[in-house]
Amino acid sequence: MRRLFLFMMLCPLLLSPAEGGRAEQADDGEAGAVWTAIIPDAFPNNVYVWHMKGDGSYREDGRDAARGNPIQPTLSGRWTRDGAHMVLRQDDQPYVFDGVVLGNLYAGTLYFGGNARSRFCAARGTVPPDSGRFSTCSAATASASRITPREDAR
Repeated sequence: MRRLFLFMMLCPLLLSPAEGGRAEQADDGEAGAVWTAIIPDAFPNNVYVWHMKGDGSYREDGRDAARGNPIQPTLSGRWTRDGAHMVLRQDDQPYVFDGVVLGNLYAGTLYFGGNARSRFCAARGTVPPDSGRFSTCSAATASASRITPREDAR
C-alpha cells in the first residue's frame, strides 16, 4: 500500500512540465539548469538556488524563505551526474548533496564532513518545492533515500 501511495505521489511530478515548457529527462545534461532547494532538517527556514554551468561548476545563493533576505555570500562548487545520480560538492565547505534526479525533482541526502546531516529536495526552476509531510518532495526524498549513496560521493 505504501509503495502505491509513493507511486501515486510521484506520477504527477514525473509527468509535469518543467519551467520553460518541457519535461526534463533523467539523461538530460544539467548545464544551464536552475534548481531551487530546501533542506528541511538542517536549515528549515532557508531556500537555496543552484545555477549549474556547463563546465561542471555551480553557484549557490541562499535566502531566508519568509523575508527573502540573503543568508550567505554566493558559494561555488562542482557537480557531476551519472544517469539519474547527481552529486553537488561545495568548494570551500565540506557539504555534499548526493541524490537522484526524478523528473523535475532532485532529492537525496546532505552530508557534512562525510556524515549524513539532512534530507534535501530541489525543484527545477525558481520556485522551491513543497515541503509538507505528504508533498511530492517528501515522497521523492523517501524514494531517493532507498538508493545507497556511492562511497565517493560522501
